Amino acid sequence: MLSRLIRRRWPIPLIAGLLVVAVVGGGLVAAGSSDDALVIYNGRSHYGDEQVFADFEAATGIDVELRGGTGPELFERMRREGDDTPADVLVTTDLANLWRADEAGLLQAVRTPTLEQNVPPALHEDDGSWWAITTRVRVPVVATGRVSPDEVTSYESLGDPRFRGRTCLRTSNNEYNQSLVADMIAKQGAEDTEALLRSWMANDPTIINSDGELLAVMAAGDCDVGLVNHYYLARALDEDPDFPVAPAWPDQGGAGAHANVSGAGVVQSSDRVDDATALIEFLTAREAQEELVARGEFAANPIVPPAPVVDDWAGVKLDPIAVNEAGPLLDQAVAMMLDVGWN
Repeated sequence: MLSRLIRRRWPIPLIAGLLVVAVVGGGLVAAGSSDDALVIYNGRSHYGDEQVFADFEAATGIDVELRGGTGPELFERMRREGDDTPADVLVTTDLANLWRADEAGLLQAVRTPTLEQNVPPALHEDDGSWWAITTRVRVPVVATGRVSPDEVTSYESLGDPRFRGRTCLRTSNNEYNQSLVADMIAKQGAEDTEALLRSWMANDPTIINSDGELLAVMAAGDCDVGLVNHYYLARALDEDPDFPVAPAWPDQGGAGAHANVSGAGVVQSSDRVDDATALIEFLTAREAQEELVARGEFAANPIVPPAPVVDDWAGVKLDPIAVNEAGPLLDQAVAMMLDVGWN
C-alpha cells in the first residue's frame, strides 16, 4: 500500500500550512511498503500530492512506495546508488534536477502514444527521458499598498535604483533561481545576464531561504519587491484573499514570464518499466492533472484548465525554459551568481 508520509509544516506564521515536507530518516517514507512495490523517489513530497498516487494504486492494483526528499537530494541519492538504486520512477521539480538526472544517465527514454497525447512537445525531452507534470512561473511580486504592479514590468525592474534596500531574493543555491539564470544566459548571453544580476545585487537585496518565507517577509512590511514561483503566492491568496502581495507579470509585451516545469522519468536501472511508464501516463492524464494543479500550478496537459485560484492568471504570456540550451549552462549560472555576490 501507499506509504504514509510523516509531515511537518514550514514555520512561516503568515502562510502556515502552505507546504508539507516528508521527513523520515533523511527523507525516506515510513514503513508500510511491500517488497514488490513500485518505488518512486518523489521530489514533490512537500506539495501534498499523495492522493494521486493512492488513486493510481486504486486504478491499477500496483502498489506504490514513496520516498521523499528535495530534488537535489534525490539526484545525489540516485547518483550514489547507481544501478543499485531501488527507485523505479523519479518525480522531481525544476529543469535543473531533470536535466542533471538525464545528463548523468539516470533516466531512460520511454515514449507512448498516451504520453505524447498528454504532454506537448515543448514539455518533454525529445527522446522521452522525462515528461513534464506541471508548469510554474518565476514571477516578480510586489507588496500591495507600497508598490504598484505597474512599477515592475520586467526582470530588469528588480535592479531599478528606486528599489534599493527594498528587494528580497531567495538564495542562489535554489534550483529555481539557477534555472532562471541559466535560461537568461541561453537567451540573452552571458554579458547581459551578468549585468542584470549585478543590478539586482546593487539594490542590496535581503536574501531569504524559501519562497514562502519571502512572501511572509513582504507581507510583514520588511520587503517591497521579490521573486517567487507563482503558486506560492496563489496558495497564500487562496488562504487569505487580502494577502498583501500581488504578481507583477514581466515582459508581457516581449518574451513573457519565465516558465519552468516539474516532471517525471523512468529510472534507467528499473526492471518495472511498464508499471513506471503507466504511472507517468496516469500523472499526465486529466484526472490526476486536475488534482496536481488544484493548489495553483499549471497543468502540463493542455486540456486541463487552471484551478480557480489562478484562473485570472491563465492568460499570462509565458516564456518556456529552453531546456536543452539552459541545462548545460547551469554550472555557469551558479558561478555567475556567486561571482556577483548573490549568496
